[in-house]
Amino acid sequence: MKLVLASQGFTTPEIAKTVSELVNKSLEEINIAIINEAYVGIPGKRDKRWMIQELSYLSNYIGGNIDFINLRACKKEEIQERLAFADMMYIVGGNQLILPKLFKETGFNEILKEFAKEKVVMGTSAGAIVLGKQIEVDEYWKERYGMASQEIKEKTLGLVNFNIIPHYLRQGREKYNKEFFEKVLKDNNFTVYAITDTQAIIQQDGDITFVGGMPEEIFE
Repeated sequence: MKLVLASQGFTTPEIAKTVSELVNKSLEEINIAIINEAYVGIPGKRDKRWMIQELSYLSNYIGGNIDFINLRACKKEEIQERLAFADMMYIVGGNQLILPKLFKETGFNEILKEFAKEKVVMGTSAGAIVLGKQIEVDEYWKERYGMASQEIKEKTLGLVNFNIIPHYLRQGREKYNKEFFEKVLKDNNFTVYAITDTQAIIQQDGDITFVGGMPEEIFE
């Protein structure tokens, strides 16, 4: 299983080179299938320019076919057929509560797991969080999102035994520093990595490596 958990995708040549090595193709040859439905959970008044920017990074590096797969519009057979043509799946971020629910309702959680056995899956922000282990600490959810963990009906996929905090120390989010996360995650029972927009975590067949430097580790 080859998984890439990132904040904002192809933000650096190092991340792009690592993806190329994982796929075992040149960037010019890689075909990508994009899952881009988490943004629908973001309020209409919030600017979505970040998504255009992220996809432009991807387009600048990837020379093969770029496809979008709408999980609600496509039947299971069509999804599988279109994924068969792709070397890599790319799951864009947005509202992190959207994807676990969407994947379960459409059966895509099982399709994704099968795809990941042979090919590369890359998630960014909420698209990376859905691949990780579910954080079930009330203080974390209350402080970050104003809700209780018990309100979350659908869990993340748990394809890795950790999870991430994306966009670590991005401008405007400085209050969400190591001290903050150590406080709200003090009752968590697995490692959470806080990663910047130029970092990524690779899990390949159980081995973890880091791109763009060592992320901040938030322990139990």
